[in-house]
Amino acid sequence: MDHSLRLTYDDYTIACICPMGVELLPLEAMLDEIHQSLPSRGNNSYTLGRMGEHNVVIAVLPEIGIGCAGRVATQLLNDFRSIRFSLLVGTGGGVPGDGKNDIRLGDVVVSRPTATFGGVVQFDKGKIHPNGRFEPTGIFHKPPTVLIASFLRLQTQHGREGSKISRYLSEMLERYPNLEDEQYRYPGAEYDRLFEASYIHEGGETCRQCDRSRLIERAPRKYTTPRIHHGTIGSSNSVVKDSRTRDKLREDLGIICVEMEAAGIADEFPCLVVRGISDYADSHKNKTWQPYAAATAAAYAKELLSFIPVQNVASASQAVDAFRGMTADPQTEDSNCFRERPLHEQDQLNELPCADDAAFNSKSGEHEPQCLPDTRVDLLQEIMMWGENPDGAVMFWLNGMAGTGKSTIARTVARAFADQKRLGASFFFSRGQGDRGRADKFFTTLAAQLSRALPVLKPRVCSAISENFNIFKQGLAEQWRHLIFQPLSGLIDVLPRQRTFFLVVDALDECEGEDDVRLILRLLAEAKSLRDVRLRVFVTSRPEIPIRLGFKRVSGDVHQDFTLHDISQSVIQRDISTFLRHELEVIREDHGIPEGWPEERDIELLAQGANGLFIYAATACRFIRSSKFPPEDRLSLLLSGSTSASLQSPAQKLDEMYAQVLRHSVIGDCDYRERAELAKQFRQIVGPIVILFDALASAPLANLINVPLRVIRTVLDNLRSVLDVSESQDRPIRLIHPSFRDFLLDRQRCSDTQFWIEDKKTNNDIFVNCLELMSNCLKRDICNLQLPGALASEAKYEIEEYLPPDVQYACRYWVYHLQRGNRDSCDLDDYCRVHVFLRKHLLHWLEALSLMGIASDGVVMVRALGNIVIDFVRVTEHKEVPKSLLFVISDVERFILKFRPIIEEAPLQVYSSALVFSPKRSIIRKLHLDDFPAWIKSLPKVENHWSPSLQTLEGHVGGIRSVSFSPDGQLLVSAADDGTIRLWDPSTGALLQTLVGDIYIGLSVAFSPDGQLLASASYDEMVRLWDPSTGVLLRTLDGHIGKATSVAFSSDGQLLASALGDIVVVWDPRTGVMLQTLKGHLNPVEAVAFPSDGQLLASASSQTVKLWDPRTGALLQTFEGHNGYFRSVAISPDGQLLASAVNSGTISLWDPRTGELLQDLEVGFGPVTSVAFSPDGQLLASSSEDGAVRLCNTGTKELLQTFEGHSFSVESVAFSPDGRLLASGSRDKTIKIWDLRTEAPLQAPKGVSEPVALVAFSPDGQLLASASADRAIKLWDPKTGALLRTLRGYRRLIGSVAFSPDGQLLASASYIYDEAVKIWNTRTGGLLHTLDVHAGLAKSVAFSPHGQLLTSAPFDNTISFWDSRTGELLWTLKDHPGDVDTVAFSADGQLLASVSYSYSGEHMNQTPMKIVKLWDLKTASLLQNLESHQSWDSLAAAFSPDGQLLATTSDKTIRLWDPRTRKLLQVFEDSPEVVRMVTFSPNGQLLASARLDTVSIRDIKTGDVRIFRVEDVIQRLSFSSDGSCLIMNHGILDISSSNLLYFNKKWLTWGTNNILWLPPENRQTCMIFADNVLAMGLASGRVTFAEFDLACLRAGRWR
Repeated sequence: MDHSLRLTYDDYTIACICPMGVELLPLEAMLDEIHQSLPSRGNNSYTLGRMGEHNVVIAVLPEIGIGCAGRVATQLLNDFRSIRFSLLVGTGGGVPGDGKNDIRLGDVVVSRPTATFGGVVQFDKGKIHPNGRFEPTGIFHKPPTVLIASFLRLQTQHGREGSKISRYLSEMLERYPNLEDEQYRYPGAEYDRLFEASYIHEGGETCRQCDRSRLIERAPRKYTTPRIHHGTIGSSNSVVKDSRTRDKLREDLGIICVEMEAAGIADEFPCLVVRGISDYADSHKNKTWQPYAAATAAAYAKELLSFIPVQNVASASQAVDAFRGMTADPQTEDSNCFRERPLHEQDQLNELPCADDAAFNSKSGEHEPQCLPDTRVDLLQEIMMWGENPDGAVMFWLNGMAGTGKSTIARTVARAFADQKRLGASFFFSRGQGDRGRADKFFTTLAAQLSRALPVLKPRVCSAISENFNIFKQGLAEQWRHLIFQPLSGLIDVLPRQRTFFLVVDALDECEGEDDVRLILRLLAEAKSLRDVRLRVFVTSRPEIPIRLGFKRVSGDVHQDFTLHDISQSVIQRDISTFLRHELEVIREDHGIPEGWPEERDIELLAQGANGLFIYAATACRFIRSSKFPPEDRLSLLLSGSTSASLQSPAQKLDEMYAQVLRHSVIGDCDYRERAELAKQFRQIVGPIVILFDALASAPLANLINVPLRVIRTVLDNLRSVLDVSESQDRPIRLIHPSFRDFLLDRQRCSDTQFWIEDKKTNNDIFVNCLELMSNCLKRDICNLQLPGALASEAKYEIEEYLPPDVQYACRYWVYHLQRGNRDSCDLDDYCRVHVFLRKHLLHWLEALSLMGIASDGVVMVRALGNIVIDFVRVTEHKEVPKSLLFVISDVERFILKFRPIIEEAPLQVYSSALVFSPKRSIIRKLHLDDFPAWIKSLPKVENHWSPSLQTLEGHVGGIRSVSFSPDGQLLVSAADDGTIRLWDPSTGALLQTLVGDIYIGLSVAFSPDGQLLASASYDEMVRLWDPSTGVLLRTLDGHIGKATSVAFSSDGQLLASALGDIVVVWDPRTGVMLQTLKGHLNPVEAVAFPSDGQLLASASSQTVKLWDPRTGALLQTFEGHNGYFRSVAISPDGQLLASAVNSGTISLWDPRTGELLQDLEVGFGPVTSVAFSPDGQLLASSSEDGAVRLCNTGTKELLQTFEGHSFSVESVAFSPDGRLLASGSRDKTIKIWDLRTEAPLQAPKGVSEPVALVAFSPDGQLLASASADRAIKLWDPKTGALLRTLRGYRRLIGSVAFSPDGQLLASASYIYDEAVKIWNTRTGGLLHTLDVHAGLAKSVAFSPHGQLLTSAPFDNTISFWDSRTGELLWTLKDHPGDVDTVAFSADGQLLASVSYSYSGEHMNQTPMKIVKLWDLKTASLLQNLESHQSWDSLAAAFSPDGQLLATTSDKTIRLWDPRTRKLLQVFEDSPEVVRMVTFSPNGQLLASARLDTVSIRDIKTGDVRIFRVEDVIQRLSFSSDGSCLIMNHGILDISSSNLLYFNKKWLTWGTNNILWLPPENRQTCMIFADNVLAMGLASGRVTFAEFDLACLRAGRWR
């Protein structure tokens, strides 16, 4: 600590605010330095210091309460003007029971903004509506972006690596030992008691008099490390000590923590609230946990600040200006007046993927023409007037036929706006020019340009990138909203006055994808709603149907149109003449031609030949300019070949001119034989140029079409009048104008057939060349990434070296060239070139797509390939169907769909995870047996065939409540507990949009029949209507009745029904008018549904289903429940059946006309949560809380299929419109898409598939026992992965299992009272003995080394010893002062070491006394108390294998004893932290010890120590059988290489490198190693095994 350092007020940038006393001490203790105080400016009390890299001021609250907090915050801002934000650190009351946050005492809650609240809500301030609904008005600002982004990234790191809270707490107590006496250690899980909400405290300071039977049973946690929860924190002026009030706050407002200060600070300046949970806000509240909870909150605050870079804090706005935006110089409008942003923002902006050469002033376009003076005068004047009119249309659409000069006008307009410093961005589309021909990078390119043109926008765009790290991969609407629209909104405090900026978009018709074109227009039209800036959009295009329809869907007042061919012909001719006169004069001067050339008459004739097309004039000038021939001759040639313009259309004149140019430039005066060869070369080279989807430079083109580069250069040199050919071999060859392509590909227009490009043949040739090029170039690990988990982004700077443009082109477009080719001439039989390529190079191709960032395209391409083959068979009437080829294509599609998420991220996982976890009989798996990872000796067991589950969609951070397909099947929508609605592409699994708009919890979503609207119902009583194409919130329908649980549209889209509380409301979705209020339900309505004719409306609640006339509101039928309450309702498409989901595990089928109950279908063990009919009405799908989805035949009422794969309750199911797919959404936060054409096994209804909770190997590794919450023990064969037998007999949770040394017996014990210890025969599965543990609960069981004894340690301060063969109780060791924690046997079974603990006083917050005792088991007598130490941490004891040594831990020391003489031999005192466990190596030469997250390995003879940091809490420690590795609860440490092999949620990691990705269904809930064999318990209740070759891992031999 440096108390001498004294800084100034301006040096402190972060504030921490906390109450005086218990909460202040640990926060001060977290400081890395304490600075000298500064002179007081007011009444506040401060502690100054450094935490991590930040200078921090700790402000003390002299008393609790909102008012005091507000006064302290205000004074703080006056004293420290450089503060950017604050952390409000202290304790709070936890609000358990929301189903998402398992909040325990000592956990930490961090305020997180939701769609409804900014992270904090004052729940005692608001208004009560007439219906009794309370609406809080104390809602505060969100924390600043730097805090949100940082704690979200920290949250992700915690998920991967765990938190450092325990480490910081340990360091704090080491630095300040006195705090240990102040009860800042962990009190113990046994004192974390949550009582039923209805049970009131019996009195007294503790709960010793309270009824233990009223405790809520909760599964014990594996670790004591505090968990971090994020959500809404409730603040008020009074303490909450009532569980009913607490639970209502949770239900009504989603509050997960309550406290008394945040509301006074959250609106003063930006802050994040951090609360350690010290009680459950009920009558049982006491102060036992307060010190420890205050310490965990302080530790989290330190970890968060250590995670935030100093430069990020420095670049944030000062707190006093935080809600006023960035300060601008009021004297100027120049955008350059705004402060320069730090370099890191520029770096972040550079990450935006931009289309090369898309801007009007790009290098490649610097020679492109602009309008000459005195041309286009009236049109340009009209455009400028539009731009100046503040009330003008948002968009100006200039349309005209090909060649009419639209691009020239666009460049002129862009230049004019740029000169005025009003050009925001420009994008010039061009088909065949890579990213300029697609919409993928349209908005990212505009955002990057806008940020540079308007610097004040830059931090907002960078913030959007930080908060949406994968925005580049999301849909166009997401990119527009986050990168452009939202950053432009809210600039009123930044810009001195409203300003206008322009976007120039040229040749929109050249953009691929009609849907993308229409969407772009709809999104750009939203600029009308911007208020802080005026955004105007200038668009040019041909008047093609998709664009006309796009503008038609946009409101008429949003766009102003101008059609070029409506301009007077005389004006056009005058402008063309002016252009020709200018260009020919330049040519005359360049070539030294005497004045007088050309004659005015020649100019007029050439202008007449142009017939209104500027492209004709421009091409003519380029042709005349050619350096090989005299310009006079070329002009004469054009004029001599010209016919009367009156006899030809403009297009015909252009075609004639193109033909002339080609005859002269390609053929010239050659003889017949040369002429044929030259024409062939022309078609061979220019054909691909006009056909290619992306333009290529000459060198890549030569490689692709297999033509020598010199030949290509020779041919193209003569075609510069129609092709843009650069001297650089790296610059793509471009068409001067798309009309040249149209001419060459149309046989009617290209009358000279020697130049006609046969479209289909050329595509066939390119397809063949692509396959050959890929087959020759692609290989495994082509970019030399080496590591299996290396990210595709790591190769972004080397990709051009390893994957040159021609190979990238072939990878991306080979299927599409086949699609456009002549299929009659294609060879698509079994073992054709396509078949051979897929068998040999599929994985190489997928790797390349990943490196190129287009892995999702692989799904689309393979699906298109399958359709091509099927069409080929149909069109050609092929006699033999290429079954083998089709099987391969089908397998490839399933392979990509399954593993797309990881192939996209880490390309080499296509050879690892994708092969390892693909089905046993997958064709791809069989073809690539040699490609499996060499370091996996025994692969995990997988299914034989692809399951019906096509895809698993991940991204939601809360449970899924509802899923629905759009009417065209192109979208899948999901609503979840995380407050977001997501739109997915169900064909590829790509996330398209995330809708966020004041949603609390999304409970239901539905599309309108035309797909133009999306309705959502949420917990906050609101129904919202969205535009699904843009993600814009159109309307909010507020019934103020109750939470909105369900929505449904009528079949004609005229009505929208919503369930609001116990009432059904019918709305007009177009106007938002409430049409009907249907009352009659006595309980909240769970679901509503319309039949296909829209004449009825069904609603379900608790015990009744009601049928209504939705237009009159009349009640038609009431169906009474008889075997449970209703959860969901659906009506068949023909209206003949009504299905209701019942919580008893059945589906009730009714006749909606008569109300008669037709049948109850038994479909599952758990409650049925939702039902849905297929579009043809033949299938009925249901979801259940047991995690299964089931299909029934509505005709036979038989159960057809059962789909399993979700790990928790499935809440919603939905059919695709074609009935081929079924989507399911689950509380496990995933969405699955099922293929209904894949047969799944019929399964009888069964119980819930509970996740595996614990696993244990037998000593010889030949058996593994697992236990789940279903109270069953399962025995597995690790070699085969087969389930051998299931042991049942428990009613409660199983807490521990142990094998006898010979593996013949298995002992088990329950965590819960009134359950016994049981001994089982592992060979037969028979129950041998049930041991009567009189204390009711055995913490653990263990066999003696010879297996004759079994010990159990109940909670009664004793150790019981049983004869494992007879079940007889032999003796009990009773001389323990407290509960026994652990026991250890000597190798010969003669001695026993026990560790017990007790509290010296009555209160649990006192530090317990830990004691190690040594026992003689022959006499059952105590030999000696070896250790006695007051500590919160566990003590440990272990015997050496030969029994000559006993190691014990005591605080930070390890002691070695001679167990025979009980003499202390040696003490090791070099541990900086408390030692928690010890173990000996098999040869007894090494001693390993574990601290919190650190392992030490000590050579007992020499004392040499090696220390390893494992970045996780160590709960289990042992050596492998050969002593080469240390086995821990989360992995295996290879001692020789110092690398840890462990699972990090989604990844298996070796050292610091990810090496194997786990699909969602293969992620472990628990795990254990036996040497190098791994067993993983899964959420499905299964256990899977894998054996690893550590020698390969050490050598880095990945294949």
